[in-house]
Amino acid sequence: MPARKRARQEVEQDEHPPPQEPTKLEKLRNTWEFASLTQYIYIFGSVVKIDEDIDVDELESECLKPHPSEKLAQIGLALLKFVSSHKGLTLEIFDEYARRQFVAKAPQRNPFGVDEEPIKFNEMDTFTKLRILQQLSTWTLNNADRIREKMPEQKDVEQTNWRVEAFGWDKEDRTYFVLDDDRLYRRTDPPLPTAPPPKSKSKPKPKKAKGTRASKRRRLSTTPPESGAEDEDEVAQDNSAHEDDTFGGMKWECVAVALEDYQSFISSIRKSRDINEKNLVKRLESDVMPIIEKRAEQQRQKALRKQRELENLEKMANAKRSSRIAGRVEKQKEQEAAEEAERKRIADLDMAKKEQEKQQQMEEARQSRMMTREQRLKEREVKRILHEEELKRLEENSKKAETNEARMSERHLKAEMERRQKELEQMAQEEENWIFDCAVCGVHGENLVCSFCFEVCSRD
Repeated sequence: MPARKRARQEVEQDEHPPPQEPTKLEKLRNTWEFASLTQYIYIFGSVVKIDEDIDVDELESECLKPHPSEKLAQIGLALLKFVSSHKGLTLEIFDEYARRQFVAKAPQRNPFGVDEEPIKFNEMDTFTKLRILQQLSTWTLNNADRIREKMPEQKDVEQTNWRVEAFGWDKEDRTYFVLDDDRLYRRTDPPLPTAPPPKSKSKPKPKKAKGTRASKRRRLSTTPPESGAEDEDEVAQDNSAHEDDTFGGMKWECVAVALEDYQSFISSIRKSRDINEKNLVKRLESDVMPIIEKRAEQQRQKALRKQRELENLEKMANAKRSSRIAGRVEKQKEQEAAEEAERKRIADLDMAKKEQEKQQQMEEARQSRMMTREQRLKEREVKRILHEEELKRLEENSKKAETNEARMSERHLKAEMERRQKELEQMAQEEENWIFDCAVCGVHGENLVCSFCFEVCSRD
């Protein structure tokens, strides 16, 4: 099956892709209400008690916030207080009293609605909020004398500086402005209305010619069947655009913000032969670029300071972290040393207790041995006494035997006496033995001689 040929419209769409949708920031910068409100705050903000620290960058950030901005609401309240005669205005009743101002002064542009409860300011989109704030700022100027008496510039010559004059033009007669925010703006005036075409004189109706291929082609190409519908669509689009237009059909654009934007714009028209663009380049380079370059240098220095501050904070954080780590290590070492000292103390205590128990056991054993020795000595003494008594009795019996008074035979008596005599000698020999028992080192035994132990123990 042969491939379908693409229509001419499809080819043109591929060659000319649709323009990219501008970002919200680009739309914001190209909104004339934003530039007007910013300029008003720079000149008259302190008079109506708007925070003097608010500049174009901060106002831009507040408008780009995804959630309702409290600062935008505070700006609206400050403007409304200067416009309304009601005392005690707060954010809670801002919507109602702002609506009253619109109903009284611009009912056709009232954004708060006509219901009993007004549409809340915080629920509106950013561009509607800007239109409200810009309109309130314009109404504050209705009482110009009240503004003038509070301004530091009291002379008429000084007050002429409040005017915003055109900075230059380009070859297309578009007007350029440099406002107090040091941004370059361009205003394009609406095209002049075209004169209606002259009415053509009535001509006699031509005779009908026979249909040919050429005439048929002409008719088809010159009378599109849907031209009426397209005209209606264009009219509807023009009407909707007219409803959204708040700048009298003019177009407002932000051309340059930063130093790079100015340099790029100047480069684009530097080689132009148009006298207006030549003058525009000269004025920009002599009057504006030094200020922009100085501000860029200040921003660069500010960024460097901020970078150094961040680096210092990071170093401090690292130092604190290192200090905390060192502290933890030192604390861990101290804890380990304390635990080691505690273990050593417990070990020494256990050793001392064991040594004490050992000494106690040795002392008890020694006491036991001493008691046993004394007991043996007593028993030996008893035996000796008994033996001596028995030996004495035997001697008496021996004497009696000689006198025939003894009943026992002489031989038996002699044998008994000899046995008793030997036992006495043995007991005497046992008395000559000694028991060595050291209370210090615990060495003990019979007939022991230890000069080393004797010297050491005697020193102790």
